[in-house]
Amino acid sequence: MDDCFVVWDDCLEKIREKVGESSFKTWFSPIRPKGFGDDSIILEVPNNFFHEWINEHFLSLVKDIVLKVCNKTNVEFVVTERGEKKKRGKVLNIRNDNFFKNSSFVKNNFQDEDNISGLNPKYNFGNFIEGDCNQLAKSSAESVGMNPLNNPFNPLMIYGDVGLGKTHLLHAIGNKIIENDMSKRVVCIQSTVFVDQFINSIRSNNSQEFSSFYSHVDALLLDDVQFLKDKEKTQEILFYVFNQLHQLGKEIVLTSDRPPTELVGLQDRLVSRFKWGLTVNLTVPDLETKIAILKSKASNNVNISDSVIEYIAQRVNSNVRELEGVMITAVAKTSSEHNLDIETLQNIINNISSNDIEIDRISYCVSDYFKISIDDIFGQSRQKDIATARKVAMYFAKKYTKCSLKTIGSLIGGRDHSTVVHAVNNIETLVKTEKGMKKLIDNINKEVKKRLQMKM
Repeated sequence: MDDCFVVWDDCLEKIREKVGESSFKTWFSPIRPKGFGDDSIILEVPNNFFHEWINEHFLSLVKDIVLKVCNKTNVEFVVTERGEKKKRGKVLNIRNDNFFKNSSFVKNNFQDEDNISGLNPKYNFGNFIEGDCNQLAKSSAESVGMNPLNNPFNPLMIYGDVGLGKTHLLHAIGNKIIENDMSKRVVCIQSTVFVDQFINSIRSNNSQEFSSFYSHVDALLLDDVQFLKDKEKTQEILFYVFNQLHQLGKEIVLTSDRPPTELVGLQDRLVSRFKWGLTVNLTVPDLETKIAILKSKASNNVNISDSVIEYIAQRVNSNVRELEGVMITAVAKTSSEHNLDIETLQNIINNISSNDIEIDRISYCVSDYFKISIDDIFGQSRQKDIATARKVAMYFAKKYTKCSLKTIGSLIGGRDHSTVVHAVNNIETLVKTEKGMKKLIDNINKEVKKRLQMKM
């Protein structure tokens, strides 16, 4: 291992000479050597964005220098979020719980043995930027996280448009609960997955264990409850579970894209329970909050001036996801070109912002058709139905927008252009060869056309 560090240090010196100080600090300082393969050096990068950027812009350079320094012909990258592995250990509480460990329901429905709670450790209150747009939601969520069994906000319902932080707060609550008490049984789950689990339990004559599992958790965090629309049997079991948990003083947190009064296709008695506690709204960030978000997203190693950050904040008036997309592109431009004039910045904003609403409408249409959360489509899950929905969204984005493949990928889950090419080709092939896919695409196409004709 010591040899690996020495070799990589030698490589870094040569890389610094080739790429310049700014790009070196941004893209190479965070890399750590992990060891050697038979013919390769193994390097750890902090996230997928780093991995994709280096592959696209610097891979040939790195391979050439590695070959000269240590005679290794290949470079392997390992993507590891720093500290994530350690934090993830905090959410292993349910698998080892005596009540659940022999449950056939658990064994049949939670294949990821390392994360039964379903929590993503990267979401916490420390990296959630607070402003007038979300202050009440954040303070309420923190109160629940600190005192899940002893607070008046039960249930807590958080609603708002996509990309404003609902899922972030939901996971932050769960992570805080377990941080304070690892014995707590916390389950954070998408409503679509909740539905699938219930259907599977019925098929396997195991519905009693389904209700028993969820009735014995200490905190149920249910994301995107609007997707329970018209799922009558699932709503009935949720009504039962809700009553059981509430009577025992257990915590329930829900998210939705609209307030309880506007949820259609849900039983009145269930909606009335959603309103028992506190309902809070997330809105589009104000200027000051947007500036704070952008500063938190900007790399400390890249010189993005306050004037550039303010310029972006003033001109991007949608959601946090769009802000992040503009900032990531601006950082990349600064690193590669060492310059970011107003014309370049405006082109970045226009390229992302002008198409964002159209792609959002397309993605929402696909989301509604597949009954899959928009956050899942934009997320990293490789589950088959989610991956198919994501490909369909990319297919229609290419069909109906002027976005480049790279922009489509960045707006739909942060993918690269090659992923979009593969997705579009895959859907086009299936349309030609499978009647079911052709019918599906034709049906979604009608809805997409309607939505794209809507006035902004």
